[in-house]
Amino acid sequence: MTIRSIGLSVVAVSLVLVSSCAYLNTTQKNALGGGALGAGAGALIGHQTHHTAGGAAIGGALGALAGTVFGYQVQQQEERSAAQQSQINRQQREINKLKKEQAAGRSDDRY
Repeated sequence: MTIRSIGLSVVAVSLVLVSSCAYLNTTQKNALGGGALGAGAGALIGHQTHHTAGGAAIGGALGALAGTVFGYQVQQQEERSAAQQSQINRQQREINKLKKEQAAGRSDDRY
């Protein structure tokens, strides 16, 4: 395999992965991205030692592992942020409700 054919293969696989990522969570997307980048880097490094396929396989596995770990951390932060925002929204609705009740109570006191 030449570097050109490996590069084209990595690009083709990356395009397929990107187009199918709409239904994946953050951890899965990062695992795929890390795997693709790792495979590309591994293929380039492996090509220098005439073990392109082996380098791509090892790089892909290590990249997928690193992408999974990173993606899991990002996903956990996203979930914490969403939970906090949900609580803020709930509290803001309660504040608005209390303000309306207080304003209605004041207008009743005037008459």
